[in-house]
Amino acid sequence: LHSRRARSGALRRPRAGSSSRLALRSSPITRCASSAVPAFPENASTYCGSENLWVTQELPRILEMLPKHNPNDGLVLTRGSWHATKPNASTVVLKGTMRFHNTSGGRFDLFVPEVTAWTKLLSKTSSTENLSVTTKIVPKHDDVDKKPRLDGYWEAYIVPMHGATSVEVEIEITGFGASKAEDENLFASLDAAWLTVQYVVYGHHGRTQHEQKVVLPLSFPDPNLVAMKAKDDGGERLKRNSSQDETDDDEKDVTYDEDEDENNTTHDKPLRWRTIKPGLQVLCVPTHLLCHLDDPVNVVKRYAQKHARRGDFVCLGETPLAAMQGRVRHPGSVKPGFCAKVVCRLFNRFSSLATACGMQCLVDMVGATRVFAAAAAAVVLRLCGMKGIFYKLAGAQAALIDDVSGQIPPYDQSIMLGPVRVTETCDAVETNTQLPCAVVDVNDLTKVTGAFLVLGKSAGVDLEIVRVALLGNPQGNADEQTPIVLVRHDVGRRDEILKGALDDEVARKKRAKRGVGFKQK
Repeated sequence: LHSRRARSGALRRPRAGSSSRLALRSSPITRCASSAVPAFPENASTYCGSENLWVTQELPRILEMLPKHNPNDGLVLTRGSWHATKPNASTVVLKGTMRFHNTSGGRFDLFVPEVTAWTKLLSKTSSTENLSVTTKIVPKHDDVDKKPRLDGYWEAYIVPMHGATSVEVEIEITGFGASKAEDENLFASLDAAWLTVQYVVYGHHGRTQHEQKVVLPLSFPDPNLVAMKAKDDGGERLKRNSSQDETDDDEKDVTYDEDEDENNTTHDKPLRWRTIKPGLQVLCVPTHLLCHLDDPVNVVKRYAQKHARRGDFVCLGETPLAAMQGRVRHPGSVKPGFCAKVVCRLFNRFSSLATACGMQCLVDMVGATRVFAAAAAAVVLRLCGMKGIFYKLAGAQAALIDDVSGQIPPYDQSIMLGPVRVTETCDAVETNTQLPCAVVDVNDLTKVTGAFLVLGKSAGVDLEIVRVALLGNPQGNADEQTPIVLVRHDVGRRDEILKGALDDEVARKKRAKRGVGFKQK
């Protein structure tokens, strides 16, 4: 055993604190520099490899949502940094560096005897049968004597106490169309690559299997589309303008006929402002499939800032923010315990806490004692006619967990946790974009119940106006992929807007009193 460890370099300690200092770096800024030919030059901030400083914070973010004691049996795999290149018109290569971290608290060495990976291509509009995808994994250990094998075989490796090791994953997507143009069309139809890395942890606990899912976007909407006014606001009809940064705000506001986008995909639809009330408009801004590689500040800068005026607010959905923070857990990596299996039975079938895995995610974050206590208090007080006690006692995350099927693919197969450090994120967005920011939780039920949750906001946000603008859920609840909403209002008509909203609220309560059915989607 000792000779094996000596050969593998497992007893050689890494530089003290090097990985932890890198992981805890707090700047959300993304710096990108690469000599390779980028596959997506229009969005270099997502795929910029090791220069992506947002990804350096990934390990502490992952540990926040895992059990405090021995997470993932002591070995956590981060999704890592990635870059995308296009060697030729028929090939796209995604290459990333993922990292195993020994989180056993300095108690055990852990073995990684097996690592396998595969990739699924996702497209909403076409088949992927004419595209070939190959996934390779290459160990990148700090020990120079541990060289990867040419046949792709993964040799068992020992990750020492407080140590870490890396694995390079290469995804090659090749088109087999009849022509170069057909290959380009095939690549343009792709939405994302969905990578699964499965690994075995072997050690004091026995032998267990774990996996990490990575979403890698392959389609990016054009951020230079002109935002058009609603038809009843007047103005001339214009098309895409690549030099819009040189035009003033009045030239950007154009009209749009709603009937023209019915057959278009989300990314092809022109942007248009929607009138919610006279003097109040919203712009639902589409983005690519957001993932752990995306910094919220950069996303707002890229997609929303050029459409905004002074006085506008920007609103982010809580689920997209959680996706950018990597707060996603696949049920295959969740181990429901006794507490989760018992308490989940107390919830109605529509709740995200009504499954053992969904409840276990909450237990992992706040502890079994708190969940048990909250459940017991909720049962007793429910007999006295008090509702919602569990969510108040179990913490804010209890109401923010979205279980399987609650998101767009491929996140629909995973459990999405609520975002963290929301107020700090909003402040960072306002500081870097001069746009007051709020993070909200709105869905189709909001139209019926009037429930509206603001998780956090920066100082310049008018919450009453935001509530009126988003209460009807203009960004949709399906696969519209519009996580950013710009809110614009006429300050001089604020009282008129709020009075109209008050009348709408009275009408909503009357409908609710009569009884309004809601069919769950």
